[in-house]
Amino acid sequence: MLRRRLLRWSARLVLRLFTRTRVTGREHLQTPGPVLFCANHDSTFDALLFMALLPVDTVLVGPGDFTLRWPGSMLLRWANLIPMKRGAVDRDGLKRMLGVLKDGQRLALFPEGGTWEKPIDEVKSGASYLSQASGAQMVPMAFGGTYLVWGKMRRLQRPRVTIIIGAPLPAVTLSGDRARRQDELQSAAEDIMRRIYELLPAEDRARYDRFARQRYSGALAITPSDITPPPVSFDALAELVAKPNLFSPLHNEAGLPVKPFQKLGQPFPVETVRAAATALWDAFDAGDFATYLEYRFGEEKAHAIQAALAALRYGLEGAETVAFVVTVTEDGAGRASAG
Repeated sequence: MLRRRLLRWSARLVLRLFTRTRVTGREHLQTPGPVLFCANHDSTFDALLFMALLPVDTVLVGPGDFTLRWPGSMLLRWANLIPMKRGAVDRDGLKRMLGVLKDGQRLALFPEGGTWEKPIDEVKSGASYLSQASGAQMVPMAFGGTYLVWGKMRRLQRPRVTIIIGAPLPAVTLSGDRARRQDELQSAAEDIMRRIYELLPAEDRARYDRFARQRYSGALAITPSDITPPPVSFDALAELVAKPNLFSPLHNEAGLPVKPFQKLGQPFPVETVRAAATALWDAFDAGDFATYLEYRFGEEKAHAIQAALAALRYGLEGAETVAFVVTVTEDGAGRASAG
């Protein structure tokens, strides 16, 4: 508990020094257990908000499917959170979370299951399952202004962060029809996220809406220009590398050599591109990132990404340089991403 108090003090200091934070609805933080605090998740910074705001006896849920670098790894240890292995049913993690709630305690998590850029209704059913199984109320928390906030803080811009805490929602109940159980849990999870969405500032709601409209396409700019690109789609790979939150764990945390996919539109020697594609392939094929794609994209897009990486690993015969170009379209408009 002493470490949690120290973390809370440190988190509040960071908010005071480096952001302009406004909080409304603080009275709902004292909702007695069993209670599930549910927030939208746009940045790893959101975990800092949980630490700064919630009662120190609140148990936090965090990532357990890949290793964070220091100081993130230290913060996770000090927070004494429950790590969840995403991409598979983590029965041990679910059992521990249910135990917390059935003991009448407080638990905090992000129903979206991760920070990657996605529409508001792309939510996992874990929160609704926990509420239904334990009888826990849910307190919706809207975190505004946290998307890409770390970069703004490093530039000393003191970004505006808005936190709106809503009134508790009753525990999820089901009809009892086993055939409809999963659909009802998913619907309840979407209801939770819609309530959070309604609390968000207008600019954050607009960003979620924009994610729902965006489509991605990928292409290769090859020299010499008479080299034929591999006959596969690069669109799913384009979506992966064009979303900062989605792609950053692979280079920030895992340290993979993927510069050709960070500096979009910039030509690299073909061997550098092959090495980057191989590094990603190996990361997704085994180890910490083995279920990374399936959990975030689904099997169809995951297979398309692996097919694109395989084409870059083994194709491109005769090429000297290759640039990976991403185009993002939205409501009929397009723009090329070049870094």
